[in-house]
Amino acid sequence: MVCMQDMKKESCSQTTFDLLFYEMKQAMMKNAHPQDNVTVGSMIQEDLYNVLAAMLRQEEEYECHDYLEFDDTKIDETCRTKMTEWVFQVVDCTRLQRETASVSMSYLDRFMCTSSPTAKKARLDRKEYQLVVLTTLYIATKIFEPFAMDASLVSKLSRGVHSEEEIIALEYEILVALQWKVNGPTPLQFVNYLLELLSTSYQDKALLYEHSHFQTELSIGDYILMPLRRSVIAVAAILNSLENLPKDSLPLNERIRYAEVISMATGLDIFSPVINSVRIRLLDSYSRSSGYPLAQVGILPIIESKQSTTNKITAVIDESPACVMKERSITLDLSI
Repeated sequence: MVCMQDMKKESCSQTTFDLLFYEMKQAMMKNAHPQDNVTVGSMIQEDLYNVLAAMLRQEEEYECHDYLEFDDTKIDETCRTKMTEWVFQVVDCTRLQRETASVSMSYLDRFMCTSSPTAKKARLDRKEYQLVVLTTLYIATKIFEPFAMDASLVSKLSRGVHSEEEIIALEYEILVALQWKVNGPTPLQFVNYLLELLSTSYQDKALLYEHSHFQTELSIGDYILMPLRRSVIAVAAILNSLENLPKDSLPLNERIRYAEVISMATGLDIFSPVINSVRIRLLDSYSRSSGYPLAQVGILPIIESKQSTTNKITAVIDESPACVMKERSITLDLSI
């Protein structure tokens, strides 16, 4: 069975999504609730450091481990990748925030790591896995979008395969399994706060934001990066974006100083094996997705080794006392 095959047939129709979008907005407007949007740019540097420190502490409570390691699982990395693409497609076609898709996949991965009865069942049944994906998207939309999505609309996205009652029932089970922890920091949030620490003398940050945000989105669909802390992915994405800037656009001393600031703010060694490995993997994903490489000028070089990127990432994860990921039995090549 191909994951989401039936659902994708329906979701590929733009007309269907346009109709769903109209119906969704009409229904959701009735239950609109205000959003508390933080204006990062207005924060002073001391506040930024305090917020980042809090986010670093918080992310420890939102870690995942490899839930595809079980011998009897029917879910694989290809299936998860297709689910990620489908979620982003739904978000794009219904004009929701792309960050909502990232949050949704975070809920999915963390739930699949739990001992919840449905999580166990979903590892053995792709149809059940589809239901979990729909429900985590439903939860993320309710929390992070300015409108409340109706479960009946989510059911329609499955072409009636999953009922409104199933989605509502599973919503509660997921929230309990996650211990109601649904506001963990994301790679994009780390990127936004870290980029605000860049010297105010450099005004043209648009390209840094664009390239960094794109890399964080690409990381969501990469199962190998799933167990890593969100701050690690954010730092790797920023370093790649910083290295893409022409040498004359930001002086060498400014780059080095900013790299030191990032290291100090996150407690991460920017030249560590895991950061280097994540940078390589993100650059590879960027190249395959966009069709052209994100050129690196070599001021903050990636120190490569003979060990494969996947193995290096996995090795660092396995050695980390803060991560519960077990040794993986399968090594994936970069050409997935």
